[in-house]
Amino acid sequence: MAVIPEQVRQQLKDRFDTVLTGPVHLTLYTRPGSSRLILPAGVGCATCEDARQMAELLCDAAPDKITLDVVDVSRYDERAADDGVAEVPTIGIASDSETGRIRFQGLPTGTEFPALIDAIERVSRAEHGLSQESLDALAKLTEPTEVMVFATPT
Repeated sequence: MAVIPEQVRQQLKDRFDTVLTGPVHLTLYTRPGSSRLILPAGVGCATCEDARQMAELLCDAAPDKITLDVVDVSRYDERAADDGVAEVPTIGIASDSETGRIRFQGLPTGTEFPALIDAIERVSRAEHGLSQESLDALAKLTEPTEVMVFATPT
């Protein structure tokens, strides 16, 4: 079964052709070789292969704009440690090959999929979509701040 149906793939290609203006780099943090069996101590990853397929299909939708790097967190991977990513799957989105500050943990399907596409489009166009009021409030921060958004369809 395809993670992204063929009709949606074509819609993405058509949309990305007109909407994406700059490069987008996806980093997929995964644990290869995992099965759908989740064992004690977090061994295994039920959705890593689906996340890989999704990331590859997104790249295929705009191969001249979207690139992909896959980081294996099961082995000691200095990049995963430096990026502070331990949970899999995680998809990072950036405008270049640097670590993406926008991250999706888990498999962004269903109601989360449009948010993933929106993030890719915003990164490509270098648009944040924040109001001036929000920008002013953020400018007052004096220490690094992490913002986490939790989403669930329920």
